[in-house]
Amino acid sequence: MINFDFTLIAIVMFFIILISIQFTLNKILMLLKEIKAVLLTKRDKYIDK
Repeated sequence: MINFDFTLIAIVMFFIILISIQFTLNKILMLLKEIKAVLLTKRDKYIDK
């Protein structure tokens, strides 16, 4: 019988979850920056008219 150290497995899983959450938040932040850039260019075009 293989003896697993469940605390080590739990710590590794915790860090994997944290890294995936960080990656997801980073993607959302980049998407919001792109949306902001598009909205600013549309606003500038509207002001120029």
